[in-house]
Amino acid sequence: MTIPWILFLASVGSALAETMEEAFPPPPGSTRVTTDAWGEWLRALPLYDRYRAVLSYDGRPMAMAAARVVEIPVGTRDLQQCADSALRLRATWQRSTGAVPAFHYTSGDLSSWAGWAAGTRPHVSGTHVSFVAHAAPADASDASFEAWLMDLYTYAGTRSLVLDTLPASAPLPGDVIVEPGSPGHAVVILDVATDGVRTWVLAGQGFMPAMDFHVLAGPVGDWFPVEGADLPSYPIPVPWSGLRRWK
Repeated sequence: MTIPWILFLASVGSALAETMEEAFPPPPGSTRVTTDAWGEWLRALPLYDRYRAVLSYDGRPMAMAAARVVEIPVGTRDLQQCADSALRLRATWQRSTGAVPAFHYTSGDLSSWAGWAAGTRPHVSGTHVSFVAHAAPADASDASFEAWLMDLYTYAGTRSLVLDTLPASAPLPGDVIVEPGSPGHAVVILDVATDGVRTWVLAGQGFMPAMDFHVLAGPVGDWFPVEGADLPSYPIPVPWSGLRRWK
């Protein structure tokens, strides 16, 4: 599955839609860190034009401190929130590489795109989850992938992200900072730069109600220095001690 790439033109004719890498040069004196294919994919994410507001799943403008809005779907239901946005990014990238995404529900049960595409569906009764094979026709379409993500969002969250990630000591592109809870919060590290002494991160988030995934407005060209106890994401800061990397 590929994300559509759409160009928006300003009245003067200059292209306003950019990729993450084009729109956010690293802080003066620093360079982007070397990254893997996952990090390169995030750097190539398309952005809506700079005048695009953060919109809720039902089209309402949200009062969020956003540097730019990332051009990925949010769906039409109040489901894709902070942890779910991280899951969409990771799952979309994995599917684009031919890998098979699979993530845990908060219950600890593993939900696999391969199983869903083959027609398997979850049966949830209280806290018990079972998976029923051939409960639906096999369907590996983009629409079916969206339906799987919506199901995943229903039963996953910040608590389940810790089941699919490991603690990390220093940030790399694609890491997540997780504060598990109800609701808790999760922020995605979209890029990392360093001058050899200081380190900066570009960070993005979804939020409640479900809304556009957006780049947070940071203090240095929208980059945040890695310092102090917390990343000051708005409106909920997240602790650097919650830095985690996908398994």
